[in-house]
Amino acid sequence: MASVELSGLTKKYGPLAVVDNISMLIEHGSLVCLLGPSGCGKTTTLRLIAGFVEPTAGEIRVGDRVVSRRSARCRRNGAICR
Repeated sequence: MASVELSGLTKKYGPLAVVDNISMLIEHGSLVCLLGPSGCGKTTTLRLIAGFVEPTAGEIRVGDRVVSRRSARCRRNGAICR
């Protein structure tokens, strides 16, 4: 298994940054919960990690692999959002 690392992860739709410069390390075996009000970017962050949405900037690593620009199909990860 592997850790998941987000480095400077950003997603913009036009001028609107819906995820803005998120960085975190999720160690293997950790349980993580994203909490926040409606519209704060929780689901978009999960969609970025899963590969359903491509980031505007930043990097997503799973173990030692950079997967930021790979489609969900090519990441070989399972994901359930929501």
